[in-house]
Amino acid sequence: MFTRIFLLLMFGAFSCFAAQNFELLADDVKRDKGIVTADKNVLVYSQDYLMSADRAVYDQQKEILELFGNVNLIRNKDEISRCSYAKIDLNSKDSNYETLFMMNRDMEVWMQSDESSSTSKFYEVNGAVVSSCNVQDPDWKIKFSSGKLNRESKFLHLFNPVFYIGNVPVFYLPYFGFSTDTRRRTGLLPPEFGYGKNDGFYYKQPIYIAEYDSWDLQFDPQIRTRRGTGIYGTFRFADSPYSKGSVTLGAFRDTEGYRQRQIEKNSLRLPLKNKTHKGVDVKYERDRLVKHLINEDLQEGLWLDATALNDIDYINLKKRGSGSDDNPLVTSKLNYFLSSDKHYFGAYARYYVNTSKIGSPNENKDTLQEYPSFQYHKYTDSFILPNVLYSVDLYSHNYTRKIGVKATQYEFNLPVSFHLPLADDYLKFSYYHYLYATHVDYAKKMYRPTGDEDRSANYIENYHKFSLQTDLAKAYESFYHSLNLGMDYVVKAYNKGDLPDEYETAESDGNVYIYDMLGRKYQSFINPQHTRDEVSVRATQYFFNEDGRKFLRHTISQGYYTKENKRSNLKNIIGWYPLPNLSFYNRLEYSYDNKYFEKVQSGASYTNDKFGASLWHTMQRKNAQEKQNYLHLNGYVELPHNYRLFSGTQYDLERDYNKQWQLGVSHRRKCWNYTFIYEEELEPTTTTSGTAAKKSRGVYFFINFYPMGGVHYDFSVGQTTQGS
Repeated sequence: MFTRIFLLLMFGAFSCFAAQNFELLADDVKRDKGIVTADKNVLVYSQDYLMSADRAVYDQQKEILELFGNVNLIRNKDEISRCSYAKIDLNSKDSNYETLFMMNRDMEVWMQSDESSSTSKFYEVNGAVVSSCNVQDPDWKIKFSSGKLNRESKFLHLFNPVFYIGNVPVFYLPYFGFSTDTRRRTGLLPPEFGYGKNDGFYYKQPIYIAEYDSWDLQFDPQIRTRRGTGIYGTFRFADSPYSKGSVTLGAFRDTEGYRQRQIEKNSLRLPLKNKTHKGVDVKYERDRLVKHLINEDLQEGLWLDATALNDIDYINLKKRGSGSDDNPLVTSKLNYFLSSDKHYFGAYARYYVNTSKIGSPNENKDTLQEYPSFQYHKYTDSFILPNVLYSVDLYSHNYTRKIGVKATQYEFNLPVSFHLPLADDYLKFSYYHYLYATHVDYAKKMYRPTGDEDRSANYIENYHKFSLQTDLAKAYESFYHSLNLGMDYVVKAYNKGDLPDEYETAESDGNVYIYDMLGRKYQSFINPQHTRDEVSVRATQYFFNEDGRKFLRHTISQGYYTKENKRSNLKNIIGWYPLPNLSFYNRLEYSYDNKYFEKVQSGASYTNDKFGASLWHTMQRKNAQEKQNYLHLNGYVELPHNYRLFSGTQYDLERDYNKQWQLGVSHRRKCWNYTFIYEEELEPTTTTSGTAAKKSRGVYFFINFYPMGGVHYDFSVGQTTQGS
């Protein structure tokens, strides 16, 4: 980014004086022996620039233009320059300036120099200052005695650059040189470094190799002085104009001393399972595979994102620090689709590595995988009449694993609908007919009454849905109200078979379980479609004030199962916006069967020029035993002198622990900003008996100088045991 700033400011004006026609205007213009002299209100302009000065002299034979006194240059709409003297050779394109000040309004940066010049080989400046802050007393600036750019090699030399905060010099180099060539080049990338109490000093030095346009290679060797050493390597490639991909391999080896210390750090008091943490990532995408052999108008896509690893630390150690996602499931995905305006075909694969099982007796062998899966979809189309619509879906799912019940499921779905406006378009009537069928082939599944192997299952149903809805709106004196009302009646016409069968066990936790031939229990993975006769009503309404601002939204729905003579879950959503910067939200779902709320989400947020805060609570129950209950709180206060104090926490109310909290302060100016953060969070690690947890504490520092960029530093101040 600094390269871009330097080039734009130092040399932005020089390119104006390429060989092109210009006009010279002034109050007093004289010509004597090929020398044109202009005085008072001098203007020089062309298609690209406009210049003004107190006086101008132009040698028509040598094509040299000199400008004297209050020389101003406007180029395009973003670049403005001012100097006391300018000399431009329009033939050789050489130029010289004295006391030059330049500003780029788009990037909001400026440069001031005592002298500057441009030749066919070099751009040069002397006594220069660069900043994006106020011209008077800038918060930061870079001074250098001289700078030179080789136009052929594109290498920039800076002599005696000094970085200032205010008027205090904080960093000095006698010389700094680098290439301004933006093409991909082999070399060293910026290093990363940090310090952690647990890992010690951290240093990573990326090495970049780019010898060909179609591929590059990056090695990321790293050392953590109290933990060990490792290396990650990424090979990126573009094997065609319409495809690209990457392959990453990595390994990190812990020292024996670190492994001993970690026994006391994790919640299970067990050693880490692996001394070497290793893995591989493969990513690939392509939008032209076979469609050119069929029809170029087709849409096509292939997407692969695959990960193989021996434990979760392979992911944790890729980056600085050791924070990670607490989701133990690492998913590899393969998607392919081929689509026209009327038809869609898809093929998918999912492979899961449950890192919480690493170290357990079965490892990942009993984790259910899904590959391959196939889908055909006929897009919605009319049939005979324009208001009679239909679509078709076919699915095939293969569920497999090395240990446990496996299955292949085939599904067919055919919805047909008819739509008719009534009562002069005040009402809309719709009729839907659904046909659904599925067949399942099992492997290693026990039929519990006899102990024999249960090899297959079938289910078929069709049902009808009658729908009536209306949209109403009315303007009142102080607000505007819109209302959507709807009623649905679903009735089953025919069904045969059952999924799950009556011998599968629905236990007290609400989950359905199946058993393999050895009597081992597994959660059922076949999702049955059971339609129930139901009458349901729904309403959605919006309120807008006189200015057209929404201040209330409300949605409610309720169903009634006619054959069971009981109500379905009540669902209600309210959003209230009493002020432009204040909002309240509540969403709930109540189960009459279980007599408790299955889901409740509530929140409030407020922001203004002085402070802001948000509070969110989410509770979700899968059954009487399993409940997720989280509280999220975030807030900030604007302090004097452009400071902001902020904090946030994520608290697990069900398990009574803080998953994460942070406290920080930031300073924000237009031309620079910095942030200090203290943070604590829980993170997983892999032991010989599975996943354990440990708590990490850290201090993080970010600083950014606009528009150059910034740096990030983190310091891990300690880790303590977190009980399981």
